[in-house]
Amino acid sequence: MKSLLGKCVLSAAALVVTAAAAMAPASARAAYPDHPIKLVVPFTAAGTVDMVGRALAEKLSAKLGQPVIVDNKAGATGQIGSSEVSRAEPDGYTLLLMSATVHTVSPNLKQHFPFDPIDGFTPISEVVSFPYVMVVSASSPYKTVADLVRAAKAKPNAISYGSFGPGSGPHLISELFALSTGTKLLHVPYKGAAPALTDVMGGQITFFIDSLPSPLGQIKGGKLRPLAVTTLQRSPTVPDVPTMSETIPGFEAIAWLGVAAPPKTPRPVVMKLYQALAEISKDQAYGDKLRAVGLEPVVSESPEAFRTWLLAQKQYWGDVVRKADIPMID
Repeated sequence: MKSLLGKCVLSAAALVVTAAAAMAPASARAAYPDHPIKLVVPFTAAGTVDMVGRALAEKLSAKLGQPVIVDNKAGATGQIGSSEVSRAEPDGYTLLLMSATVHTVSPNLKQHFPFDPIDGFTPISEVVSFPYVMVVSASSPYKTVADLVRAAKAKPNAISYGSFGPGSGPHLISELFALSTGTKLLHVPYKGAAPALTDVMGGQITFFIDSLPSPLGQIKGGKLRPLAVTTLQRSPTVPDVPTMSETIPGFEAIAWLGVAAPPKTPRPVVMKLYQALAEISKDQAYGDKLRAVGLEPVVSESPEAFRTWLLAQKQYWGDVVRKADIPMID
């Protein structure tokens, strides 16, 4: 009787396990990953973000044993590709290369955003960090940040700066600069970095604050004079360029890229991806390739730490928007 009862209990337990397995997503039942992964880059090919995405995809493919295919989904300043990932199946086979502008800057300026910039995803890790750099024409009379501040205080709204338009990184960082120095500047929006760099080289605008990789060629070619980088430490790519904080204590603005998955992606999948990214951050060849263009490979302490940092960055730029009284753009 006991033997029969035991067999019944075991059979019932087996049925529960079998039923649970049947109800679990296919991705949870199979060893992850067992087929190609898509990495959505929400910007056009051939830019800095795309270059990082392709370098990262190559290394992820080797670590995970499956092809990682870059899918450029440009449009609406990164929002189209990001929206697609936010709605994707949470199985680890669709990932996003997320950026500071889309997830921690722009949401503070729009009343209606197409997705939750942080909780609409499963953040995994930051992967690249880099400074912005303030540049002036090589023939500019301004040799230091202090020179520029003195001129701006002497003639309010006479010092002009370029941006990609209202709400862009260069716009908010320049406004942070104005707030931090008690100056009033003239904002000149452009449709992209190229025309803004052309005008700063020609002296039509006074300065431009852009992510370091963008004007690096003109800096090295002697067409632009870098006055400061916006990270708290000097950049190893341009070690002779001072930090903004050397003139304005505490001034910091970080450009970054990270990897995220759709919301509710299973924890084991998230951790497998995180471990792969942590290992890639230490890869010498990968690091050398990024540092050559002004980027620094990094990894977050954990997926949870990355999410906490994202929330803090969003709050940081939200405060700048409010203090500078920047109007909503929709």
